[in-house]
Order: sequence, then C-alpha cells, then structure tokens
Amino acid sequence: MEKTTLFTKHPREVRMSYLQHTRFALMLSGTTFKCAIASLVHAFLPFLFVTHTSTTIYKLHDIFEERQKELTDLK
Repeated sequence: MEKTTLFTKHPREVRMSYLQHTRFALMLSGTTFKCAIASLVHAFLPFLFVTHTSTTIYKLHDIFEERQKELTDLK
C-alpha cells in the first residue's frame, strides 16, 4: 500500500480531509482523556464530577449520530 494511501484512505472513507480528520480525532482524544481523569477522581472523591463523564458521553454520542446522518445523507 502506498504511503499516502495509508494516511488518506480512512479520512476519505468518512468524507474528511486528512487535516479535518486529525482535528476531529484530537478533539475526541482530548475529550475522552478529560473524562478518564474526571472518572478517576470521581472514583475516590464521588462528590466530584458526578455527571461529567455521562454528560460528555451523551454529547459525543450526539456528535457521532449527527456525523453518521450526514454520511448517510451523502449516499
């Protein structure tokens, strides 16, 4: 497989440029990292970040649902 194909195949499949895909993946990475930290703190201090992780997961779900709808509408 050609080097450029390794970097562009998946982004093209989801109708994004490489840069758009990079930004989206970095946003997800940062968001889930913050959730992981909040969940870790919550495990020991249950009065902190009571709804942070679940609220964030619902928001991410909505983002993915909307993205899927956009991709389906393009077909």
